[in-house]
Amino acid sequence: MNIFFKKLRLLLVFYLLAISSLAHSQNMQAEMADFINGFHNFKQFNGNVLVAKNGKVLFEQSVGFANFEWDIRHSNKSKFRIGSITKQFTAMLILQLAQDGKLKLDDHLATYLPDYRQDIATKITLRQILNHTSGLGNYTQSKSFRDEYSRNPYSVDEFIRLLCSDDLVFEPGTEFRYSNSGYFILGAVIEKVTGQKYQDVLQKNILDPLDMKSTGYDSHNKIIKFRVSGYDNDLAGYSNTDYLDMSIPYAAGSMYSTARDLLKWDQALYTDKLLNNEYKKQMYQVSEQRNYALGWEVTNLDKSTYGKPLTRIQHGGGINGFNAFISRIIEDKLLVIILNNTGGAPLTPMTNGLLAIYYGKTYEKATEHVDSKLYNAFKREGIAGLKNSYQQMVSEGNTPRERSLNYFGYELMQMDELDAAIKVFELNNQSYPDSANTFDSLGEAYLAAGHKQKALTSYKSALKLNPDSESAKQAIEKLQ
Repeated sequence: MNIFFKKLRLLLVFYLLAISSLAHSQNMQAEMADFINGFHNFKQFNGNVLVAKNGKVLFEQSVGFANFEWDIRHSNKSKFRIGSITKQFTAMLILQLAQDGKLKLDDHLATYLPDYRQDIATKITLRQILNHTSGLGNYTQSKSFRDEYSRNPYSVDEFIRLLCSDDLVFEPGTEFRYSNSGYFILGAVIEKVTGQKYQDVLQKNILDPLDMKSTGYDSHNKIIKFRVSGYDNDLAGYSNTDYLDMSIPYAAGSMYSTARDLLKWDQALYTDKLLNNEYKKQMYQVSEQRNYALGWEVTNLDKSTYGKPLTRIQHGGGINGFNAFISRIIEDKLLVIILNNTGGAPLTPMTNGLLAIYYGKTYEKATEHVDSKLYNAFKREGIAGLKNSYQQMVSEGNTPRERSLNYFGYELMQMDELDAAIKVFELNNQSYPDSANTFDSLGEAYLAAGHKQKALTSYKSALKLNPDSESAKQAIEKLQ
């Protein structure tokens, strides 16, 4: 009889623990859903979220539309462009070639691309390109990139010659500078070494072995089922993002995927299916210049953050109309994936919030952006309402940051709301009278509205605060 009751008591304990665990999981899911919905309700996020542990999904949510014009809602099948998350796949392909003895990470680029500028190729190594310490520039930062190059298809060799062959910006191995040009060049290295197209090597070496059937190399020519449309998100609402030919991001950012497929990728990285332990260690080895390894950012979190020391390995990606984030807590095999198709969603604070919820820590909920608050006040009550809303923020000790207010002013200018833009720049100037930039922006708005004398006065004040301001000098010369 005693044995019977002991067994019964043990079964009851297990039952209560299971009920408690289920309740905790449900509460956590509800809290995460409420957290994500907060960003969606403020029109700061539109897409898919997945949180998993040990390969099992703890939380998954789809919010908003994959296509606004056809009212097609997101689902777990939605395929997003993932931008620079592509870089970790490119890094993996390079590491696999090193593992197979087909290249060496510390060889100079000249060994594999003999046609590239030899004065540079003989100085930089593949490892330096992988961890962004090569000194190579960044073609997306080129002033003419968006208008002259971004919409046109190019061969790999053509594009390297046109936009990835500038002089080095620093001596290799001395600094960190994020370089899309470098990862584009790595794609060319993969093609030279293998004799195959980058996308074919990607498919054969990673996507097929991991059964990542919802992931691929993007192209506008392909018919891709469940492909998500990309949008820009500003005060006026959503709009179709600018066209970008996908031959241009290439090995630096041309992939698409789903949250579920990226979970497969995450799980494979804990095994030796793609890479052995020696090269996995190198993949996560950061440079002396920055906590950036080979396609990943690696951060050691101290105990005060989540209650115990943890290693966070993560990377973001941004491309026209999309941004994406993958964050992995190695010790707990915890994964957070966020995919968005309305431009610049705040994915870092969203990721931090989801991690905090999982670990039972405090976090910041979504709040309405300053420009949104002020713009809504302007729509309701005109410039007077905008001014009153701003003054209320100031009186409550919440003076908007100079940069945020300046950006808002330019948004209004783009919407042809010049009078409102002028008022915003004036308010910014009053709050930050020692900033040359507030005078410069105000001068630009005055000039756009035809107030030349006021513009001249503002530009002179900007130049007085910053004698090196070229924009102020040029404007004054034209106005005098």
